[in-house]
Amino acid sequence: MNHAASLTTGRAQSPAAFLSWAFVGIYTLLAGVTIALEKAQVGGSSLIDLWVLVAALAYAVVGALIVSRHPRHVIGWMFSVVALSFGVAFFSSVYAVQALVVVPGTLPFGQAAAWFGLWTEIPAIAVVGLFLPLLFPDGHLPSRRWRPAAFGSAAVVAFSTLSTMLAPATYASMGYPSIRNPFGLDQFKDIFQVLDAVLEPLLYLIVFVSGAALLARLRGSDLVRRQQVKWFAYAAALVLASFVVNALAKVVPLLAPVSDPIAAIALAALPAAVGVAILRHGLYEVDLIINKTVVYVLLTAVLGGIYTAALAFFQRLFVATTGQGSDLAIVATLFVLATVFTPVKNTLQERVDRRIKPPSRHGAHRVGIDELVMLAELHRSGVLTDDEFAAKKKQILGI
Repeated sequence: MNHAASLTTGRAQSPAAFLSWAFVGIYTLLAGVTIALEKAQVGGSSLIDLWVLVAALAYAVVGALIVSRHPRHVIGWMFSVVALSFGVAFFSSVYAVQALVVVPGTLPFGQAAAWFGLWTEIPAIAVVGLFLPLLFPDGHLPSRRWRPAAFGSAAVVAFSTLSTMLAPATYASMGYPSIRNPFGLDQFKDIFQVLDAVLEPLLYLIVFVSGAALLARLRGSDLVRRQQVKWFAYAAALVLASFVVNALAKVVPLLAPVSDPIAAIALAALPAAVGVAILRHGLYEVDLIINKTVVYVLLTAVLGGIYTAALAFFQRLFVATTGQGSDLAIVATLFVLATVFTPVKNTLQERVDRRIKPPSRHGAHRVGIDELVMLAELHRSGVLTDDEFAAKKKQILGI
């Protein structure tokens, strides 16, 4: 009976899972085109740009994993929206530069891309800095008294987005001041400056309020929930620090060089924290999937480095011995990859398994009670179905 119910639940979840993984594919495509266009324009992406692209991909993957298990879970969809928002912003910006500056007139919709590139990252930044701390980990506010903070955040983000969509901004920060907002209302320039002066401190205030909501949730949580929220709290502290440094950099120029690196690290910290919460504390019950994801992401990175180094080595070897390069360098490189694939994969798997260990049996009775309390809360909030709740309860009680 449980097996049949499980299959039924899986079928019901398939459209949401398909859509969430489609977001991963769309983001990957947008990121790939972004990298290709940046290479054509300036010779390649900077290390920070690549870091941000990978971090945004992590949001997409973690969001898809959560939605695949719990189709209506707010956090999963928020992670997916963050990735898609960043992907559109990255792609639109470099596409606009290509269409309007590098090869003007050869690509369509350059002005539209310039417009999208100016504002589409604002929803992603709002989710990361404002709404995730308010709603993590169950997708609900800590209590009803935090509703004004949520509505206030939504209003400020809506006004900020609308203002950016219509403000007479340019791409001067990217080095292309000739690219202007095609829908910018120059006649209202002074009004938009006043709006920025009002909205920016409000955004910083709401960031602090969101952090306070997370601390309130942390203090009122049971043991298991506290462990889950703790990792996210560390990442949220980094996000808060990045906002503070960004604000101070405007009055202390010495902080400007570290503002972007701190923001990039903070952006990557949130999906990493959710991954740790899942792996170490069983959040959303996708431990095995996340484990394999971590292993294969690391494996891809290591093999990519080995491929680049080996190919460069063999090409130089052929040039030194024959005076010219050879396609045999690629063959030799692939042979090296085939040789090291299994040892590298096994080593990474062992390291990941050691880092992500299941809880010890010490205090198992207390942890079991806490898990039952957490399950009951998830069941009441609609995150777990009746069948899922019953099956997990039997697993914890050993019946």
